Amino acid sequence: MTFIGSNQDNVLYRFWKLAIINILSNLTVPLAGLISVAFLGHLDQIRHLAGVVIATILFNFIYKSLGFLRMGTTGVTAQAVGRNDRDAMLLVGLRNGLIALILGVVILSLQYPIRELGFALLSATPDVKFSGIAYFNARIWGAPATLLNFVVIGWFLGREMSGKVLLLSIIGNCANIVCDYFTIIRWGWESTGAGLSVAVSQYVMVLVGLVLVTREIQWQELISVAMRIWYLSEIKATFTLNSDIFIRSLAILFT
Repeated sequence: MTFIGSNQDNVLYRFWKLAIINILSNLTVPLAGLISVAFLGHLDQIRHLAGVVIATILFNFIYKSLGFLRMGTTGVTAQAVGRNDRDAMLLVGLRNGLIALILGVVILSLQYPIRELGFALLSATPDVKFSGIAYFNARIWGAPATLLNFVVIGWFLGREMSGKVLLLSIIGNCANIVCDYFTIIRWGWESTGAGLSVAVSQYVMVLVGLVLVTREIQWQELISVAMRIWYLSEIKATFTLNSDIFIRSLAILFT
């Protein structure tokens, strides 16, 4: 009974530890907008603050709808760890990382129609809209890094490396705060500075994340499994899982 009880306590501890870190990692994207709002709130003109708030709503919608990159990576990685299948664990990170980069480039390529449609749906005065667009135009360049961060965080969560996830979240938010201070307070770049700060902080975060990833794997392992990225059956399974989570995310966002 004592052994069973201690084992259950250990499972509960691991569950709550991962759950709390998972919740904190989910707050990374919306928290980036809140940090910018906190700095812009000290400016004389309210239009910068209002514009960033509106643009942040648009970014939150985009990134939450693509949350399958993090959730799918976490789930499949955890399954691979449970099977002690290291090749599968590496492949899910590589494959979803490639998908994240492709989607990031697609978002950059379609930034104009995304921006026009988004701000057409979000009503605002011309001054507020102008500030929101300035923020959008700067922050959108962080899309590839943001999506790749989803995969890196999901990969670490699937391996129960919650400490690394927490470290990345702290580094990303600290970088955002430092950049906001210089771009908004010191250099007076207002909404553009706020958007640029978020983009830069995402690249800082992903660079640190990739360094942490390289400490967990060896290049020989990557080379040995690299060609399996293109296996049709595995690609089909990945897209099936990701599409299901994507539909689920859209259903939640529209309800």
